Order: sequence, then structure tokens, then C-alpha cells
Amino acid sequence: MLKTVAVSSNKKTGPIAVTYRSGAADVFGTCPKTCGLLPCGKSGAAEMDSDYLRAVVDAVPRQGKAWTYSHFSADQLPLPEEGKTVINASCDSMDEAVRAFSLSRPAVVALPHQDWKSTEYKGVRFVRCPAELSDSFACSDCGGGNPICAQPHREYVVAFFAHGPSAKRVGTGTGGCYGSSGPVAIQWRNTKDKGAADDAEAIRAFARSLPPGSFLRHHVVGDMGAAI
Repeated sequence: MLKTVAVSSNKKTGPIAVTYRSGAADVFGTCPKTCGLLPCGKSGAAEMDSDYLRAVVDAVPRQGKAWTYSHFSADQLPLPEEGKTVINASCDSMDEAVRAFSLSRPAVVALPHQDWKSTEYKGVRFVRCPAELSDSFACSDCGGGNPICAQPHREYVVAFFAHGPSAKRVGTGTGGCYGSSGPVAIQWRNTKDKGAADDAEAIRAFARSLPPGSFLRHHVVGDMGAAI
């Protein structure tokens, strides 16, 4: 199930196009069952949805940028290409992010709250998401028209620090997904109940409908899994 929003009111993304993806039976139904942020008692998808994945890779606004994040293993994700959606390997530890980086996948990592702007670990540079360093900065402002998460061949890992009511669980393997509560959870439940059932066709049509030069953030919550 897919929900599309042409102009988001989300403070962190800024006024850009975004989507939400949910399983038909459970909002976590498109997330991989191996995701360390899954709340206890939730079971995600066993495999990726290859048709939907291909649709997302191609779903880029004309002359624009598109990006997303996936908790599936980095070696299951496509290598980045110019002009395609950048699929960041979303990692649960710095070691996992280093592995993704070594596989030439753009990588991000969710970490327990810390207080640094950038650091180096095992020869790889980690840079904190700029939107976390200023209340007046969003994805729409990032990279001077080229958001860092939409850059396919960057030479560093982007670090996000835990936020939301479940933040203390991040890094423990017992949950921590920011989509499990609050306003994001409301949007996610709405996606399950009212979203488009043919999500591959819906995302293609949505990308085509956006004005030239648009930014598109796929999956504020949700992933590439074969939905359950």
C-alpha cells in the first residue's frame, strides 16, 4: 500500500514530495524481518519485492532527485546509478555501515544519541545529517540543490541519531523505529487503510506527475519488502 504526498509538511524533510509504504495487514509488512528497529512482536517481509524495487529505482522526477533508505542487506540493494533513485543501505551499527560502504553502496546509520558532527571509524568518514544540527534546516535545503542522501557516490556515511519516543531502543536490537508512534505512525496507519494497492504503478505515476526539478523522498516509513 502506498501513500503519496506532493508537498510534505514534515519539518525534517521540508516541503518536498514524499511517500509512505505499508503492508496490507500490518504497517511493518514491507520492512525486512531482520531489521533491528522492528518493535517486539512485529514480523516483517522475508524477501524484497523485485517489481516494486525496479519501479522505485526508476521513479525520479524529471530533472530532479530521488532517494530512499532500506534495511535490507546492502548486498541485496542495487548499485547506485546517476539519474536513478539512490537507495541508501540503512545500517544499525557503524561496523555494518563500513561493510556497506566497502560494497560501494551509499550508506547511512542510525545510532544512539551522541554529540558529534563528524568522525572517522575504520578508515571511513561519518558525517551527521545536517538537518539534525539546525532546527531551520531540512532535506529541501541540503547540498545546495543536491541532498547528500541523493548523492550516489559520496565518500562518507551519513549518521542519524535516535529520535522519537522509542529512541532509547536504537542499537539494542529491540526496536526503536521512529514510525512506531507519533504523527508518522498516524500517516503510516492511514497508508495501510487507504493507500494505493498497486504500489509499483502508483510510484511511477507519482514521479511523472511532479514538477521538473522536484525532490522525492521515498518511504518516510516503509521499505522494499514483498508486503505481508
